[in-house]
Amino acid sequence: MSLRSFEPLVVPGLLQTEDYARAVLRTRVKVTDEEIDEMVSARLERQSILAQDKPPMLWSIVDEGVLRRPVGGRETMARQVLHLAGMSRRPNIVVQVIPAGAGAHEGLRGGAFMIADFGDAPSAAYQDTAARGQIIEYSDDLISLTVLWETLKAEALPRSASLELIQEVAQTWTD
Repeated sequence: MSLRSFEPLVVPGLLQTEDYARAVLRTRVKVTDEEIDEMVSARLERQSILAQDKPPMLWSIVDEGVLRRPVGGRETMARQVLHLAGMSRRPNIVVQVIPAGAGAHEGLRGGAFMIADFGDAPSAAYQDTAARGQIIEYSDDLISLTVLWETLKAEALPRSASLELIQEVAQTWTD
């Protein structure tokens, strides 16, 4: 199994720290502290998939703005960006960054999505919308998302250069 994700605005949920997740989820209107606690717990529980004996391959592309947007304050961001750097060193995780210098790119208009590829079953995708998340199984839509993925991957820095940028940005949060 492999997962390919794109996030233009926030760190992907599978790579978020607890404090960062809480800060992101706290922005929701009409949500109680108890509901936020439940959402954070569910998000952290989903991350356990990356700690399995045979974890899936996670290939994540983020816009550079994700690293620089002050979510939860400097301390939260410092821990989050350092966590992202650490996760990207794992053999089953690739994080690539589309640098700000790339300017406008195709991912800015469509929003976040994830494609799950299964060895023995058809791929499926999940796309965030303003109203709710949407599961995509229709082949033409999957083909469109795959083309979008490849376009974004072409805009992103290579893995090692992305890690260097992540580490540089982490320094800005800790200085």
